[in-house]
Amino acid sequence: MASFLSSADESWFAGAADTWFDTFKRTITIHKEPIKIIKNNTTTQLFGYGQNGQTTTQQIEYTPRSQSFEAVIKYKSNQELELLGDIKAYAPDNNLVTIIVKSEAKDYLAKDKTEKIVFDGRSFNPISNGTLKYYFSTTYYEFTLQEIT
Repeated sequence: MASFLSSADESWFAGAADTWFDTFKRTITIHKEPIKIIKNNTTTQLFGYGQNGQTTTQQIEYTPRSQSFEAVIKYKSNQELELLGDIKAYAPDNNLVTIIVKSEAKDYLAKDKTEKIVFDGRSFNPISNGTLKYYFSTTYYEFTLQEIT
């Protein structure tokens, strides 16, 4: 099948997408649900005249899990919507953010439950499953996040 772009052009566009990502990337931290470890402690005690008693207690420990990744962050501002030509309305989406990540971050987001994603001193929850953005030989994934208030 014929193409409008030569393989050299496609290579240039893929390189430009990588340069764009490398230029504007920032670090985000993805926090997953902690691992719950239950430890049973059994102790033997002497309760009376020659009677042994055992007590079992459960101790629950939580091991936090998080990992940092690179992402391009796009904050959304109030967007003006034009309705029927002259009527204008504003869509309040100040608490929505879009991040663009590589496949490693997408895979980490896809497994287990994500508690929050942190950057710029703010916490967000993903509200989308990720949209594939394909730039010839380079792929990125776009997620929409909502700020936790």
